[in-house]
Amino acid sequence: MQILARKPGMPSPTSISLNDILSLSDSHDILAAADRCVMCGLCLPHCPTYRLLRNEADSPRGRIALMQALADGKLQPSAPLLEHLDRCLACRACERMCPSKVEYGKLIDITRSGLRHEGSLKPPRQLRLLLRSVTDIARLKRIAMALRTYQRSGLQWLARRSGLLKGLDLESLETLLPAIPETRRFHSHYPAQGMHRGSVGLFIGCIGSIMEGEIHTATIELLTRLGFEVHIPSTQGCCGSLHQHNGETDTARRLAARNHQAFAGLELDAIISTASGCAAQLFEYGSLYGGELTLPAPLLEVCDFLQQYWPEEAATLKVQHLRAALHLPCSQRNVLRRPDAMQQLLSRIPGLELEPLEGNDQCCGAAGSYMLTQPDNAAALRQLKVSAVAQQRPQLLLSNNIGCALHLAGGLKEQGIDIEVMHPVVLLAKSLQEHSRRTPA
Repeated sequence: MQILARKPGMPSPTSISLNDILSLSDSHDILAAADRCVMCGLCLPHCPTYRLLRNEADSPRGRIALMQALADGKLQPSAPLLEHLDRCLACRACERMCPSKVEYGKLIDITRSGLRHEGSLKPPRQLRLLLRSVTDIARLKRIAMALRTYQRSGLQWLARRSGLLKGLDLESLETLLPAIPETRRFHSHYPAQGMHRGSVGLFIGCIGSIMEGEIHTATIELLTRLGFEVHIPSTQGCCGSLHQHNGETDTARRLAARNHQAFAGLELDAIISTASGCAAQLFEYGSLYGGELTLPAPLLEVCDFLQQYWPEEAATLKVQHLRAALHLPCSQRNVLRRPDAMQQLLSRIPGLELEPLEGNDQCCGAAGSYMLTQPDNAAALRQLKVSAVAQQRPQLLLSNNIGCALHLAGGLKEQGIDIEVMHPVVLLAKSLQEHSRRTPA
């Protein structure tokens, strides 16, 4: 991990404390937040890195103690200390189990932000490239077009076979690169079909605007069929989650302001996100950045919205008998606190045999940028999911978060397991299309 470099000319570690930096940036007081932790240890069995590494310093209460010591100047940034903090997935499973209601997610974000300002925390090159790219959607799409050409022209095969990528900082990023689909273009407005029931906005984000074209198409089809007109503001952009969790709080705030403004002029009943990770970040805009940046309409993950409005007559919608395993992302479970939304929606489809993926209470290791910055731990956590899939042997794996889906699909492919990873709305849309073909007009 390249997180330890101190910029030339920076003050020595003893000349400035982390708490001094945080007080200048108007952030919450780390000491006050950390003091709420009573060190009971109830969080330990629910922390993926503690379960994996069995190191107290890689547990929530261990990291809280380190952050507390950093904030009051008892410890200074060091390579081992920063590594323990950087190993945190920010999955927030500890928050759900904490009897003292410690806001661990805010605590780790604030600490990372302070360390970035102080100069101790320096992300690796591939992460810096990703963080810069997702802030500019037009540039991101140009990069995606170039990567698609690289993949389809044979250059990727040649580069990998020749060993040209060996030793490069970007090798791990290139290895994780999924097949880039052709970018789909969307209109700013799609009218409701039949009876008009309301108006919603669709958040498509940054990576999602490239990789989730099929998912967004399916979402638009389902929403308009249910009687909702769909608005897709062209001025929206990255949700800011990657920046928020990697210490770039100022950038995350600017992205939040842009998205707030993008949806502010529309009369909406809800804003829908197809990725639970983005939904979690959008949902917390107000608590993270102030009430003025709260989105102008309620934010809902798409399955949560659909299950509330799915009509009774849709019970006739059937699929040929299909066994599917349902993966539950941390953001859906621990931040949105709606763990049953997908299950409730999909259980209404006759013919679909749905079972939770074993170990749904644990992170898959994707965790936004974690699979780039901590590839060994990410791979170990993913292997637990891949082994569960191999044991359960579903015909399909369903997940509602793009990062998790790409991470899991890569692990299944690596193990030679031919099981497709699909978003629930894509399955619903395909089932609806098949039903329409079979049903006489």
